[in-house]
Amino acid sequence: MAGVSTVVSAVQGFEGPGGVSPASVDNRGNVHLCDAAAAAGADVVLVSVVGASANHPMELHRAKFAAEQHLRAGTTPWTIVRATAFLEMWADILTKPMVFGRGENPINFVSVQDVAAVVTQAVLDRGLRGQTLEVGGPDNLTFNEFVAQLKAARGDTRAVRHIPRAVLRVMAPLSRRAAAAVAMDTIDLTFDASRSAAAVAGLQPTNVRTALRSAVA
Repeated sequence: MAGVSTVVSAVQGFEGPGGVSPASVDNRGNVHLCDAAAAAGADVVLVSVVGASANHPMELHRAKFAAEQHLRAGTTPWTIVRATAFLEMWADILTKPMVFGRGENPINFVSVQDVAAVVTQAVLDRGLRGQTLEVGGPDNLTFNEFVAQLKAARGDTRAVRHIPRAVLRVMAPLSRRAAAAVAMDTIDLTFDASRSAAAVAGLQPTNVRTALRSAVA
């Protein structure tokens, strides 16, 4: 941290090598990082998730909330950027046309380019310290609609495969991705795009079709 003035934490432990988890990375890892930043006198911009709370059904949201609370309780100047589901990440996950559960639950997907724009603004504008900025996309789509648009962007003619919710529930205790899929098929994950505009003036959220075409290209 020597010579560091601002730390941006964009880490995630949802999946990865070495047995990482939201508890080990998004919670404890962020706690260690924020403490190191405090010792160095650096500001922290923490990338979190819309809906983060202590009792959220998704482990990632609970871990992010714990990190937020630790950061708020300290003396480090901070800005928290909460984002909805990363569109490009889900495009990467869905290498085949697949829908988890019924796929009828509306979800907000945001382009990582829009999140990056808000994070950049948070780094450069110290007047945003002590604020929580929320960013999401302009559209709330069901997984069925998202996969249909992803297929169109790829020119993919394969049939869509559905993984039944009952199967996901059986897999959930052993699979973090399955547990998240159950939650994403059942809980409210919509977002009002006007909240993005309120967070950063002039931000024009990227629509799903444009972001998917760019990601595929």
